[in-house]
Amino acid sequence: MVVLKTQSEFGHAPPPQTPYSIVSNLPGWDMLQRFRDGDMSPLGSIVHIYPRFSPTHFAAQLGQEIAKKLGMEGKGCMLYLNPIMIPYTLRHVSLEHRKEHVMKPEDLTWKVVDVAGHRLFAVFYNPMQTHGIILSWGQPGLGISIRGAEGLLKGAATMEEVPMDDLANPPKPTFTPESWAHEGLRARIIELLHRATIDPAKVTCEPKDVFLYPTGMGAVYSTTNLLPEYRPGTAVVLGVVFHNTHHHLFEEAPNGFKHVGTVDEKSIDSLETWLEEEKVAGRPVSFAMVEFPGNPTLDAVDLPRLKKLSEKYGFVLIVDDTIGGFGNVDVFEHADILLTSLTKSFSGYSNVLGGSIVLNPLSSHYSELAAKFASTHMNELFAADAQVLLSNSQDFLTRTRRLNRNAEAMASFFQRHVADPDSPIINVQYPTHLSSKPNYDALMRRSTPELPEPGYGCLLTVDFESTNTARAFYDRCGFYPSPHLGAHVTVMIAYNMMAFGKDPEDRAYFRKIGVKEESVRFSAGLEDVEDLIDTIKDALDVAAEAKKNEGKEE
Repeated sequence: MVVLKTQSEFGHAPPPQTPYSIVSNLPGWDMLQRFRDGDMSPLGSIVHIYPRFSPTHFAAQLGQEIAKKLGMEGKGCMLYLNPIMIPYTLRHVSLEHRKEHVMKPEDLTWKVVDVAGHRLFAVFYNPMQTHGIILSWGQPGLGISIRGAEGLLKGAATMEEVPMDDLANPPKPTFTPESWAHEGLRARIIELLHRATIDPAKVTCEPKDVFLYPTGMGAVYSTTNLLPEYRPGTAVVLGVVFHNTHHHLFEEAPNGFKHVGTVDEKSIDSLETWLEEEKVAGRPVSFAMVEFPGNPTLDAVDLPRLKKLSEKYGFVLIVDDTIGGFGNVDVFEHADILLTSLTKSFSGYSNVLGGSIVLNPLSSHYSELAAKFASTHMNELFAADAQVLLSNSQDFLTRTRRLNRNAEAMASFFQRHVADPDSPIINVQYPTHLSSKPNYDALMRRSTPELPEPGYGCLLTVDFESTNTARAFYDRCGFYPSPHLGAHVTVMIAYNMMAFGKDPEDRAYFRKIGVKEESVRFSAGLEDVEDLIDTIKDALDVAAEAKKNEGKEE
């Protein structure tokens, strides 16, 4: 019996540790809850963390070098290549959603500097007001990358301030040049989309249809900014999607936001009724976004039906296939825009961020969208990051096979405990154990020698019967407690509690659609499946004991 244990100290990544590591070791349910509720004290001990949480390593170092150069020592600093972050940040910090952390425009100082041939837009703020501004770094996903900052630090001696008299009319940006790796990435994505398709005639995309971004959220942000200009109207989210995607659209959709919380047949029936009512009332829908499958519920929508609704009512359908992945599912035919976080299983080694969108040439929106994306897209993915993404992706299909196997084995093991009255497990959310499995199966890729059995991805969520038993399992389990998925190591996070548990209204709303606080989300890694099961058994014994003790207390 091998019970896995984390091999790093608090706040540090699994070995081998590098400045680019994006998995951390953040043990403790209660610590995570305190952090969610505003206790920033753990940050002082965190060395490795998902880079959209805050500027880290070279990104933080470059910010402080610029602060020193401009006489802003002691201030927090965030750096961007894109001046769109000026109006976005000024608006974001002043929204009522920041609650007690609302800031005023005058709380921020904007500066522009040129460093090593790159123009950077820097926002400075009082570190005591970090709560009010930190999501403006994480939600759009356009902050400077660790590797990008590392490269610019080498040219720090060239640093010069660029005058900026008017925030509404900032100096022209330079962005960052593309490289051979960008071309290779586009070709790699197209290769994977054309592999083992259900109907090859329905997948006609080419490298020119691929647009690259520094993060998955960067792809979400940029795409959902462009679409209301193309087609003004309501933004719709279907099912439970990544929390930053949901909160971004909830806060920022310029013409209204609608959330359809579940994606079963009844919910899509209701959506169709609503779409007809909106059409009669003369209120257009701009776009609808859905993940296939959802995160963290893992449910799969009837995507062909949804595509027909998009064609009938004219809205753009964005499908995020990050969880299913290029290797397992063939959803491109049913998307106007395919959106993917390349950070996750495509990269797979937890050392780089990236995102992509692919336009579908067979979409009725293609001509206009292709022209708009081509004319507005500017490269913000540094060459160094593109090179790592491309290199990491070479064994993507081999890793996909192992991730599928490990996650399905974990889900099946948990599922066997659901019927046991002594078990603290009450539900398993994984495509193989959900009523929406036929929707997923209908869009699985064909078998090929490099991936004989396409599967259901690396992600699963397990519901416990109480917060106490979930906490007992979480605090015992030897997987890495960290936000992320698609990694080389198995990670877990009390995702629902962290992402949707702080606000009582949010918590109650999401609970009604299957997002329960007393749950743990797992992302299977590449370890031996027997070790994963032994590790789960060890933690389940502790959780079962906690359940017995609850009964005694009653």
